[in-house]
Amino acid sequence: MAGVDWHIKGSYIEACSCDFGCPCNLNGFPTKGFCHGSIGVHIEEGSYGDVSLDGLNFVGSVKWPGAIHEGNGVGAFFIDDKASDPQRDAMFQIFSGQVGGMPWELIAQTVSDMKGPFYAPITFEDNGTKSKASVKGVDVQLEPFTNPVTGEEHEVHTVLPGGFIWKDGLVCKATRNVSEADGVEYDWSGQNGYYAKVEWASSDEHAKTKFGR
Repeated sequence: MAGVDWHIKGSYIEACSCDFGCPCNLNGFPTKGFCHGSIGVHIEEGSYGDVSLDGLNFVGSVKWPGAIHEGNGVGAFFIDDKASDPQRDAMFQIFSGQVGGMPWELIAQTVSDMKGPFYAPITFEDNGTKSKASVKGVDVQLEPFTNPVTGEEHEVHTVLPGGFIWKDGLVCKATRNVSEADGVEYDWSGQNGYYAKVEWASSDEHAKTKFGR
């Protein structure tokens, strides 16, 4: 399937075992020496060749024993069960990294045991740092930071001009980050979360990420 042109534009959330902000984004090494992370993707506009991916969702959870770039991750990933057979194959090819294109071709190389894909109903509530993504086996719920005195919400950004997943991410708290997916189990509720608007493609010149509704 190599050489198929694909493109995805949409919303992305992640939650992990790191402290707020996640030092993996800074020096590459996680707070606790390992990384357990969940992600959710809602595709607003997408295509794989002539197959439309508009409106579909993806969820994944991975446990890396060390830093992500050191590899040996064990994960599970879920594809929207409302996807047709051609759409299921397209999403598998993209998110497994088999057809190339950032960030998935790089992330896939860090996971040595990927379970799935599992096809199940996925709920994705796209609401900035209040977004939620859930499927049977993985549940992620985000919450914005608030001023402890006034209760007002804080907007906090991490800006990575060279970022390959996102370039401008809204930092927040994951009030729930639970995975019980085929042996990939953890509960890091209360730890780091991110929300970003993303755009990825099979060719680097089109693979841009940015924040903005």
